[in-house]
Amino acid sequence: MYKLKQIFMIPAKWAKPSFWLPEFIMKAVKERQRQMELAELETERLDRIRNPSKYRGK
Repeated sequence: MYKLKQIFMIPAKWAKPSFWLPEFIMKAVKERQRQMELAELETERLDRIRNPSKYRGK
């Protein structure tokens, strides 16, 4: 009986992470988008510091 239980538990152990994969990918994509937005804001901030005349009056 123990061997039979083990045979059925192996696919269950492998199936569980496959359900988490889409969620993991979605979180990774959102994190990447957030990092890109922050990098863009940081680039603009540094440009404002380096070239204040371009942004005068805005």
